[in-house]
Amino acid sequence: MFINTSYGTLSYAFSVLVTKSGPGGEFGAGAVSLGFGLALLVSGAAGIFAGTIADLLGTRRLMAGGAVIGCIGLALLGAVQESWQLILVMAVVLGPAMAATFYEPVYVLMNRWFAAGDRPRAYGVLTLMSGISITIFTPLTRWLVSELGWRQAVVVLGGILLAVGTLVPALLQEPIERVDGAPRLTPRRFATEAREGLGQANAAFWVFTLAFVAATVAFSGFSFHMISQLETRGFDETAVANTIALTGIVSLPARLILPMLSGRAPSAALLAVCFALLGVAAWLASVAGAWWQVWVYIAVFGAVFGAVYPLRALVVSERFAGPYFGRVIGLQALFVAMARATGPVAIGLIGTSQSAYEFGFRLAAGVLVVMAAVTWWSMRR
Repeated sequence: MFINTSYGTLSYAFSVLVTKSGPGGEFGAGAVSLGFGLALLVSGAAGIFAGTIADLLGTRRLMAGGAVIGCIGLALLGAVQESWQLILVMAVVLGPAMAATFYEPVYVLMNRWFAAGDRPRAYGVLTLMSGISITIFTPLTRWLVSELGWRQAVVVLGGILLAVGTLVPALLQEPIERVDGAPRLTPRRFATEAREGLGQANAAFWVFTLAFVAATVAFSGFSFHMISQLETRGFDETAVANTIALTGIVSLPARLILPMLSGRAPSAALLAVCFALLGVAAWLASVAGAWWQVWVYIAVFGAVFGAVYPLRALVVSERFAGPYFGRVIGLQALFVAMARATGPVAIGLIGTSQSAYEFGFRLAAGVLVVMAAVTWWSMRR
């Protein structure tokens, strides 16, 4: 429920808000894309800080605090009057909220709850439960915007985040190892602990991270613009938004099955398959001219997109589980966030006309297919 709400309000909602009926119509799709990209970039930089907190102090307060900050950010977003204000609020307020409420803190929590052999099933169940986020929040945001206007809609989304994001952590129990006699967590010790954790990254980690980053640039770019891109091809915005929402349901089997299969097949190989199929989905979106083609695109995209991030966590967990896991995955989150920030902006800079979208989506398809091969090679056993 926590992940459903955080991703729904701070990520999936913006695929609606970037359109003409949202702030994208008032300030321009480029401004919303830039603000979202900067928010992701800030979340990545804050990820190292959040990962260190999760390792040393636990995740419950981190998650609840992020929900409070996210609520404040969405409320402020509803009051902005200039594009620079929108970009500033998204970057400075929503960015840190993302770092504290997205997958990474939950992965740290689950690594404490489950032994190595049980993690694939646990990650699969987590991803399965979070799969309905896009199904709930895309049409919900569309409905709120149409009924209340986008300004009041984001305030309502903030209230939902606050309610769920503070209640759920309060109900959780977290087994965190305390070291007797450990020095007080001063800023100096915090910096030392962070450096020690980052030092655990090796060459294989960096090659895998670079491959994942390149794939994420492509994946996040075309997925962020998928509603707007289909709108330029003549499809009705509301109908597309409601249809795209079904990808959450389509993704449910793979969200459970693919992480669970990592016990029998290398997680990196499964992730490579997902990247290749996402490349196929990007190409399908670039040629869609009829509804049956949109449905094929949704089937391919929905079948694998939900498994990408849990498989990434499993690849890292297989090699870095332990007291430094939060810091290592937080380090990787920095570069992944940079990639997620770059993707929407890159596609937006290429252009938002039909022909520009076609080129951008096909370029993304090629990058994903190449990075599928690199991902498999980088972490093969």
